[in-house]
Amino acid sequence: MALVLEPAWRIFANEFNKSTLQLKEEGGSGPTYIISPTGAKINRLFVVGVLTEVENVRENEDLWRARVADPTGSFTVYAGKYQSEGASFLANADVPQFVAVLGRARLYTRADTSYTSIWSNEISNTTETVRNNWVITTAERTLDRLEALKIAQNAALEGEALRSFLLANNVNELLADGIIRAWPSYNGSDVMAEMPPIIASAIDTVAESHGFKPASEENQVARSTVTEGSTVQANENADGQTVELTNEQQASATTDVLARNKERVLLTMNELDSGPGVPYDRLIEILESQGLEEDDVEDAVQELMDEGKCYEPKLGILKLI
Repeated sequence: MALVLEPAWRIFANEFNKSTLQLKEEGGSGPTYIISPTGAKINRLFVVGVLTEVENVRENEDLWRARVADPTGSFTVYAGKYQSEGASFLANADVPQFVAVLGRARLYTRADTSYTSIWSNEISNTTETVRNNWVITTAERTLDRLEALKIAQNAALEGEALRSFLLANNVNELLADGIIRAWPSYNGSDVMAEMPPIIASAIDTVAESHGFKPASEENQVARSTVTEGSTVQANENADGQTVELTNEQQASATTDVLARNKERVLLTMNELDSGPGVPYDRLIEILESQGLEEDDVEDAVQELMDEGKCYEPKLGILKLI
């Protein structure tokens, strides 16, 4: 029998890192999958982002660990003696740079905590344009999965009955298999409410205001499509009235403040960095004198690192990308 190559999924780091469900085929001889909150049934995945950290984590043996940031978070990438091409690349890689990674999804669970990672088959350097296109394509793929979750929600079915319903509604078999497991495990309604703002933020990172123009009309309307249908209805209040709030309205005030803080952090880092980077404590000191709280600075810096706009070349030092 010919070996069937598993598809390489496109998924944001935020969703991948929230994945806690693993599926092993019966008998243990088949592929192992990670089921994501939107129902992606992942054996292999393809990601593009900013390489922000590389470390050899095993003495006397090559086992490289890297961080690759997309606009929603960071992937943990490994390459060892069985991934010689990836190990060779990471051993000589400059940080930061844009990279593309193709690899196997892995989930490690200890006690009540799960850790996701990618064991790389291929790693190569790439361009910002490729990263931007990957973000848009990944946003579209995630929206497709959310649409399939909506079909599952409307069906009010479970198990094989839900799988059959999804297939009858043109959901592909691999995604249908994932959704029937993801829906009860992650609470599909919560996923449908949480994901649109994350997708919208990722698209904003590479929007035209940053010099990127999506390649198609469909991509140009992706940002507005994200928030359609994202209205969530609260339980009826004591007066029997139904209160409706959109996710975007709920998050808008916090998002605006964070965006302003990020802009101030970027401007301050640019002013302070004379070459070797900016000491983190000095950055906090300057911004506190301008009225920001330390927690606000930390939140802004973390967001900027997740978006691949700055990184920490060594402990306590920040540099712009």
